[in-house]
Amino acid sequence: MKTVEIGRYLDLKNDFAFKFIFANKVLLISFLNALFKGRKKIVDIDYLNVEQLGRRKGDRKAFFDLYCVDETGEQFVIEMQVGKQKHFMDRTLSYAARAILEQAKKGNWDFELKPLYIISIVNFDLRPNDERCISYHSLMDEDTLTKSSDKLQFITVELKKFKKPVSELVTDTDKWLYCLKHLSELPEQPAAIQGEVFDELFELAEFENLKEEDMTTYTKNLLKYNDVRNEYECAREDGREEGLQEGRQEGKQHIFRIAKKMKEKGLSLEFIVMATELTPEELREMGLD
Repeated sequence: MKTVEIGRYLDLKNDFAFKFIFANKVLLISFLNALFKGRKKIVDIDYLNVEQLGRRKGDRKAFFDLYCVDETGEQFVIEMQVGKQKHFMDRTLSYAARAILEQAKKGNWDFELKPLYIISIVNFDLRPNDERCISYHSLMDEDTLTKSSDKLQFITVELKKFKKPVSELVTDTDKWLYCLKHLSELPEQPAAIQGEVFDELFELAEFENLKEEDMTTYTKNLLKYNDVRNEYECAREDGREEGLQEGRQEGKQHIFRIAKKMKEKGLSLEFIVMATELTPEELREMGLD
């Protein structure tokens, strides 16, 4: 039987968790503003339909992770990609084309477009020779390097290139990138990542606070991607210097609390065994049989 380890907090690289967390408008606005680093300031945002139908019957559909528009009409397509994809940039261009066509008005249209931002968050090295974690790309004149249009921009976040530890987090950009990369590994909310927005993030992202159906969906997603196990192994290795035995004991107690919460929500023992890796004997010792 396949098993998966579940941390106290959701893994934001997970498809379900990413969409679940950023369905919260306050968190999404905070993240986008952190990403733009003062280049623009979003005040409000509305969510658009992520399912993009073709212009003709039989055309291939596209599904964005997040698709939204701010108070000025500027649009954002936001994608999380964990596994490396051969034609990733081609896929990104196709998403841009879909979103641009969505702005086309029926009837008499003068082709005026609202700015569109394609934001790609990836968990692999997209540009191995570029050490930047965040890169911004626009339509440019190749000779003069002047911007040809401000209506289309591609923003890429490469999480593997973000190396700052908690002690070096200063800006909201640092904090969001750290959470995107490491949230599921944390035993508790760090003192360095505090404030109204981040308090809300940690509250919403706590696994034990999920509804039963969301617990099930999240766990199935973890099984599908099978990323969390490797992240936990790295976290355990990092924790050896601070006392591996103590960390194991605390981790075991946390897993017991999760199992109890699952049982209270009516989840089956088979599901609890699959999700927590506890044995049926351990569950019986806890009185959960």
